[in-house]
Amino acid sequence: MIETTEAAKSGWWVVSVKGRADAEAADQLESALRAAIEAHPKVAADMAALDYISSAGLRAVIQAARAAQTKSSEFAVCSPSASVQKVFKMSGMQHILTIHGELPC
Repeated sequence: MIETTEAAKSGWWVVSVKGRADAEAADQLESALRAAIEAHPKVAADMAALDYISSAGLRAVIQAARAAQTKSSEFAVCSPSASVQKVFKMSGMQHILTIHGELPC
């Protein structure tokens, strides 16, 4: 289960994600990120409070990043938790996504 909250910060629309981005929550995560991308030109996914991300969660983030490219919007992942950062490194996500160590992006 995940929880998302949204707020404007330093010119970015920040979608903060908390909980577990697993197969059960991946669609919810992708929907939240895509809706933010449709409404805002610069979107950051704050993953500091994300405890776990599965391959389904990775797919949701990649799909959101692709939607941002199609719309010519900026999309970044910020402050990934240690466990999420480990998954990103193992899967090579740093080559696909813009990842920043902290907010604001």
